[in-house]
Amino acid sequence: MKNRITINYKIIYVILVITGIIIIAASGLNPGEKNVKLIEDKAKDYNYGWEYRDAADDAYISCTLPLSLDKSRYKDLILRKKMQGEARDGQYLMYRSTHAENHIFVDDKEIYAFGDQETDVFPLPGSAWIVIPLKDEYNGKYIEIDLHRIEQKYGGIMGNVIIGDRADMLERIIVSNTGGVFACFMIFFVSIILFVLGVAEKRFMHNRNLFYLAAFSMGVFLWSINETHTTQLFIGNVQIISIMSYEILALLSMPIVSYYSNSRFSEVRNICNRIAILPVIDFILVNVVHFTGFLDLSRSLILTHITIFSIGICIAVTHIRAAGNERRISDDNSREVGYFGFIALVICVGIDIARYYSNQNFSDHSRYSRIGLLLFVIFLAADTVQGSIRDEIDLKKAEVYKSVAFTDTLTGLGNRQAYELEVDKIDERDDLLEHLVVAILDLNNLKKTNDSMGHAEGDRYIISSADFINGYFKKIAKVYRIGGDEFAILFTGHDSDVFMEMEANMFDDIMTNNRSDLNFAYGSAVFNHITDRSAADTIRRADAKMYDSKRKYKHTMGEAG
Repeated sequence: MKNRITINYKIIYVILVITGIIIIAASGLNPGEKNVKLIEDKAKDYNYGWEYRDAADDAYISCTLPLSLDKSRYKDLILRKKMQGEARDGQYLMYRSTHAENHIFVDDKEIYAFGDQETDVFPLPGSAWIVIPLKDEYNGKYIEIDLHRIEQKYGGIMGNVIIGDRADMLERIIVSNTGGVFACFMIFFVSIILFVLGVAEKRFMHNRNLFYLAAFSMGVFLWSINETHTTQLFIGNVQIISIMSYEILALLSMPIVSYYSNSRFSEVRNICNRIAILPVIDFILVNVVHFTGFLDLSRSLILTHITIFSIGICIAVTHIRAAGNERRISDDNSREVGYFGFIALVICVGIDIARYYSNQNFSDHSRYSRIGLLLFVIFLAADTVQGSIRDEIDLKKAEVYKSVAFTDTLTGLGNRQAYELEVDKIDERDDLLEHLVVAILDLNNLKKTNDSMGHAEGDRYIISSADFINGYFKKIAKVYRIGGDEFAILFTGHDSDVFMEMEANMFDDIMTNNRSDLNFAYGSAVFNHITDRSAADTIRRADAKMYDSKRKYKHTMGEAG
């Protein structure tokens, strides 16, 4: 029986993934700041000539960035600067954000907004950079940065601001977050490798687990590269990037549920069947509350966080308990490689949480979480490949054991047990039974050969006879050695004339070439719809003909064969 997760949720998950892609594509239709022109100017500091005030005050105070103030007084800070020829199409203004909300205005028109309220609960994802596309028309106007809900744990109120073109901004982001960007592209590389391995695994081992891991890894890459804000320099619209991140996160638990639904532990498969609905509910709920305006994306993401962690905890606890039970039963002390990936992920996420809730001034809240996710995928992939190889070896061993159990060791033909199983199979299928032809052969003079020339010569007699019979019938029928000197042939092809022709050719060969080394009694019968109710009836008629042939041979020879 197929796993229920495949039957019930596979199509639903695919539909939701397509829906997520459509939502992201549709968001691209919104008007936004999209500049693709590259200019040659180099990035430079833009820290002089600024003014600041608290939202509750009226007067501005001149300042130079970076700016450190008493955060107990300044809860909502406004900084501004008049642009005098610096703003040009294709250039960007960029600074690090360590605040809950950022709103940027040119005069009274808001041109950019970013909120990371979700970091109040959990620091995944965090904001690294605020990147603001500029236009020629901004010259002579004030650019205003409003910082709301300034948090006490960060060192400064406002850091350095730089200005430059797309290449300059990209270089700054990569240099400042080399580890995070490198981890992103390592995850991308791993996802490609997993997809290639998944093709091979599906072809040779009939397993889709590496495909699910590849999908999960690619989702992690797309989410994490967005969080470095490098994609913003190419897309230009922060709203699209935010929607991409949140849609990907809402879909991210689906491939993991699908992966573990194929677990070798029934307890894990059962828990996946129960929790498979959670990602569906989360995806629908997050999009509904956002697009109805009930919650913005950043606040609704807490639902996704709860879903991801609930699914992760349920699967991890169930998997560890099931593996522990198996080890106690089998007395096997080996550990699965996947455990180490889960431990690495927990440690790395723990580091990011500790850094977020400490007083460190940092801008990348998910750097170590990316590394943990990379290790998690690698270890899980290693566990999958190792398990697939182990299953393949076990399958080969089972085939070998089955071959030994159902093969006659002297002749290499199927033995009595294989013959009886085949007869049972024919009885269960009318399409085989109605085309059945049975032949029974019994070697003459085997006892005489054993007594006069020894059992070795008797074995050679059996082997040569088996080779001769099998040589004629192996391409159209199955040949068995069902006793010491007895053989059976089962034919279930659609044209019994083919069997009869081969039968005639065999006896022609014996007569024409005077094969004195071949001597056997023979009887065959075709299934009769009127007289036969099962394969056993046809076999009995063939057996009766064989014994009749044997009696005639004995009477002719005047001896007890």
